[in-house]
Amino acid sequence: MDIVREIIELLRLLDMPTAYLMIATPAWLVVLTVLVIIFRKKDGKIFKILAFVPLIHFAVFFLFNFTRGFQRIGIARFGPHLAAALIYLLASLIIAKGKHKIIPLVISGFLAAAISCWTAVYVLAFGSAYHFGNFSHPGYERSMELLIDELEKNYILRDYKEIDFDSLRATYIPLASEARKNKDEAAFARAVADLCYEFHDGHLSLRINDSELADEVSAKMAGNDYGFSMIRTDDGKVLAILTDEDSDAYNKGIRDGVEITSWDGREINEAIADVRCVSSDLGMLAYPIADNEDVFKPIFLAGTGGDEVCVRFISSDGIEKEVSIKADGSYYDRLMTAASALNGKWCDEFAYTEMLDEHCGYLCIPRESFDDTGDIEAALNDDYPEVRDLLISRIEDLKSQGMDRLIIDIRDNDGGIDVVYEEVVSLFTTEDFVCFGGFHNGEYLESSDKWAWVVQADGRYSDIPVVVLVNAGCASSGDLLAYRLSQCNNVTLMGITTTWGSAQALGGEVLLSGGKISVRYPIIATLDSDGSVLVDAGPDRKSNIELDVKIPLDENAVYIIYTLGADYELTYARHYLNGSI
Repeated sequence: MDIVREIIELLRLLDMPTAYLMIATPAWLVVLTVLVIIFRKKDGKIFKILAFVPLIHFAVFFLFNFTRGFQRIGIARFGPHLAAALIYLLASLIIAKGKHKIIPLVISGFLAAAISCWTAVYVLAFGSAYHFGNFSHPGYERSMELLIDELEKNYILRDYKEIDFDSLRATYIPLASEARKNKDEAAFARAVADLCYEFHDGHLSLRINDSELADEVSAKMAGNDYGFSMIRTDDGKVLAILTDEDSDAYNKGIRDGVEITSWDGREINEAIADVRCVSSDLGMLAYPIADNEDVFKPIFLAGTGGDEVCVRFISSDGIEKEVSIKADGSYYDRLMTAASALNGKWCDEFAYTEMLDEHCGYLCIPRESFDDTGDIEAALNDDYPEVRDLLISRIEDLKSQGMDRLIIDIRDNDGGIDVVYEEVVSLFTTEDFVCFGGFHNGEYLESSDKWAWVVQADGRYSDIPVVVLVNAGCASSGDLLAYRLSQCNNVTLMGITTTWGSAQALGGEVLLSGGKISVRYPIIATLDSDGSVLVDAGPDRKSNIELDVKIPLDENAVYIIYTLGADYELTYARHYLNGSI
């Protein structure tokens, strides 16, 4: 019954066109059944006429609801109901012949029910877009206006984050209007990306459905490449990194590790302060937490400027110099390399383990998903014995090799389903944890008893010293995993940065003008047992997940990460567990 109530709760979130079609498909079976009873002894011509009604109905529906420019999403969402209309057509024609009535009714009813169930599974699970706004037909200006209206109505953290929607309208509708006048699709995409940034929520993100446009927008948003990037150490020094030996910058004296003191005529920290880390890459280069963004701001600053940029730096002989550096192509690749280098070691295998030395074990959890089919069943049952058994088996194997301390690496964990993180946490906690799905009741966020996720304490490894490594790419369910593990007595949460800071449940999607650009956003809150919002920061952008130990980002760390390419954070964590730090 809990599963049924959860599904009903989700179905209540459906947009009107999807809900209408999902109701209309089974409703036609009722109509057909009633007509068979009424006309069972009469001429079957009525069924020859009625056979085409579902098909015509679908054609009219699709005419008004198809997704312009990006047909795939409309076909995936509504297409199965075309199959149902064709099934009803065939059943009606068979009934019209008068020989069989019950059999075609039963078969068509079964197939139509299967199609309705598949649509529900796609919309609620695979598609993960319960509420879909199709604004692909209006122009840029109107599409932007409708997007902001949609977010004001349905974005789950609109009040918690104190979003000023009137200010957003005043800023971004004119930008969309300008893009329309200039017929500049990339400028419209940039305006949408900037709008998404204003929410400081990594789950509220731009998606570009056309690869050519995506490449163009990514290159333009990254800026110009001047042959190097930058990073700021904890003591405030801004250092050059990833310097290209063939670049104009290198020829004029900039080397890895030199201190940059001015950028484009401004003192370097003053220039960094004004940077907004905005990217078109699926939100994963978004930094909702202000302290995290401060770490990445110098990397983004290194792509800003015109055909030439004036840079002051302290050369290896200790003399401050000023040079003018020419741009050479897009900064995109260097930006991605500089940002991803802070991610450290990353593995694709779920629950990958190894011994780092004779005492220290390593466990990597790259995501909260395990098996596509099993994940859905596990999420509905809030129980995943296969994951639990795998984790126990891997950890016991480490213990058999002498492991008595453990590093759990969840850096760049890209999320998934809650039941997976519950199974991980249960093994290390001695107390139960519970959180709830939350819905807006018109005035405030309210916990739903139908949506409860429980971590049931197992605690068999609660006596092992554990370091959990996190970073700004540890996202969504990964955020929740970090938060709950940090509450375990034997766990030390550690990283150069804290986690991503966005853990609310997705479910909303808006397709914008032309169909090449869409925005996804959360519509279900994740609330703690006291009703407070879990993980996501309020308007102050301060993380709700505090590090127990902040790994220092000093000049030595920069050298290890960017010159040697070694996993500095993992080495630091191992030394910490072994007592040498």
